[in-house]
Amino acid sequence: MTFEESVTQFIRNHGLIHPRMRLVAGVSGGADSMALLQYLCGKRKAWELELAVCSVDHGLRGVSGREDLAFVASFCQRENIVFFGKTVDVRAYCTKKHLGIEAAARELRYQAFEEALGGFGADALVLAHHGDDQIETMLMREVRGRIGIARSGIPVRRPFAGKELIRPLLSQTKSALEAYCAAHGLKPRHDATNESDRHTRNRFRKQVLPFLKQENPSVHLKFQYESETIAEDEAFLLRLAEQQLGSVILEKSADQVKISVPDLLIIPFSLQRRIIHLILNYLYTNRKIQPMHQSIHIENLLQLLRSGRSSGHAVFPEGLSARKSYEVCLIGFLSRVVDKSYDIVLRVPGRTLFSAGTIEAEFLPGGFCVGTAVTGPDSIIIDYHNVAGPLRVRTWQPGDRMMPSGMTGTQKIQRIFINEKIDREKRFIWPLVVDGKDSVLWLPLLRRGWRSSLEVQKREACYLKLTFTPIDDLGRIKA
Repeated sequence: MTFEESVTQFIRNHGLIHPRMRLVAGVSGGADSMALLQYLCGKRKAWELELAVCSVDHGLRGVSGREDLAFVASFCQRENIVFFGKTVDVRAYCTKKHLGIEAAARELRYQAFEEALGGFGADALVLAHHGDDQIETMLMREVRGRIGIARSGIPVRRPFAGKELIRPLLSQTKSALEAYCAAHGLKPRHDATNESDRHTRNRFRKQVLPFLKQENPSVHLKFQYESETIAEDEAFLLRLAEQQLGSVILEKSADQVKISVPDLLIIPFSLQRRIIHLILNYLYTNRKIQPMHQSIHIENLLQLLRSGRSSGHAVFPEGLSARKSYEVCLIGFLSRVVDKSYDIVLRVPGRTLFSAGTIEAEFLPGGFCVGTAVTGPDSIIIDYHNVAGPLRVRTWQPGDRMMPSGMTGTQKIQRIFINEKIDREKRFIWPLVVDGKDSVLWLPLLRRGWRSSLEVQKREACYLKLTFTPIDDLGRIKA
């Protein structure tokens, strides 16, 4: 089978090009893209194609870059092909966007492709990635621990700028493209940077590919088959994972996702990984950050969630992290722990506002019935004349203890938090009501102190009712 027959068969098998399509080819002037352009020129009449070319000088190679652009323009003029040429300043773009050279060059190149698509009214962008590129990409991603559909390497087709991006040469080798150029008398341009071992891809190309091809000259076809198989399998597994998301997510915002650990862990392992992957992609995308997580990051988090530890955290690239607390895990761009402590004198009577909520203090007449006066764990009644003033509300401090009502000894506040499975972060803002001697009278929503009134009062006294309303859900009641 000839080169052209092989490419045509690949195109037909994947339904990439149809008669009377309007196509823009991305052409650099190198052997790969010139072979693509020559092939499309040969099919232009038979398939009634409307053809245009987009070429970009990245401004990185001085005269050589300008000569590449002129070379492609000359070919297009000779073949009567619409030409879109553009020169960009990659280094300036790097500085402006805080990107590396390769990432900046790619962004600017694809911006130019999008402009050409719109200007030509094209149906698709055609690029010249080939089988050797596919091998390099899949191996590099495997070594770096990429996950999910990224393991499939370069897709045959994908959406782009409201149209399609297609790659009809993925079944061909680099040497086949060079031979095709030579057979048509083409003298492609040569980019010396493709020889530098400074680039990871070049090291794979020069050191790994020759060995693979020696073992199997058709190894590129094996990798292309694996690429398409992985893509199909991953698409199916992702659909299953998406169906399970609703049963796992408890709360969701643009920056954070709270999940139920038990509900996640009853799902098959393969879907657990993909659910975490979907959540991470969602969070990164909302921040307009390219997802950088790898398989090791997801496995570290799942190892934490599957462990018997009640709490812990995992770290992801770009400032994203996860924090487990008992049966809940919060994933997102979480704020670092900062000092949220407070110590405020209560207004008696009156309303006191602080960072965790409000406490309303009101005096009650003697002879009241606690059963009607106290509404739940958000309230306490104390004999105001039997406590040292002033009453204060403050945050927990290490070593704090209290004597809960009904007990004969004291208990550490920290132990109460642990027994009640209070999230570690919430402990630092949870209010304590203390008297003038700094004795803990009340741990709102959790424990009343021994000096609270728990039965009908008949003697003359001055009873004070305190009611706590949290500003946020503290895991016990909502405001």
